[in-house]
Amino acid sequence: MKIVDCLHAYPWRGTDNNCNSYVFAGALNEGRHVVVDPGHLLTPMYQEPGLERLWAEMNRDRLEGTRIGLVILTHGHPDHCESAIALRQEYGALVALHEADAPNYEAMGGKVDIFLDEGSLELGSPESISLQICHSPGHTPGHVTIYWPKRKILIAGDCIFYRSMGRTDFPGGDARMLQKSIERLSGLDIECLLCGHAYGSPGILKGKDEVRENFRFIQNYFGKEAI
Repeated sequence: MKIVDCLHAYPWRGTDNNCNSYVFAGALNEGRHVVVDPGHLLTPMYQEPGLERLWAEMNRDRLEGTRIGLVILTHGHPDHCESAIALRQEYGALVALHEADAPNYEAMGGKVDIFLDEGSLELGSPESISLQICHSPGHTPGHVTIYWPKRKILIAGDCIFYRSMGRTDFPGGDARMLQKSIERLSGLDIECLLCGHAYGSPGILKGKDEVRENFRFIQNYFGKEAI
């Protein structure tokens, strides 16, 4: 599903738990792609082929899955990062993750090539794509979100969902920090919100009014006393 220009969205449509993935097509040298959160290799309960399904959907958009050159991980939970291990080992993709989430990922056998932190990330082909990495802890200590100012798009990972927000009952979760992260992100100029899971919707919210209403709902329903 094409969002704008080279950015494609691939919401998970399986039965088992897995994440939505997002691809910046041809954004690297030699036309290689950047994928955000490739998800499970195989889902844990029903053994659904997560990476193969992502590749099949990419192929329908004429994007070759084996030509992924960079994997950006919003955080280190297996439903977002497991496939990154295979993409690096078998196809040479570099993996980018915040240092605070690296121990969990490395415990699964993964290796991090680029440690993400607050600041800019430039993708350079065929034209410059300037992304802003926002450290957005709460769901995990090293959770990041990815903001594309030119297109007013936020890739939210498991920080924000449709009328909900990420869990904080996993190890390293912190409800107060998540609330602060959401408050900060609500101040960005966002016209398209791309969520990490298809909870209650495909996880793709378009239009400034819809995005603002989603933030309002979360902040009202999950207020300071609620979380």
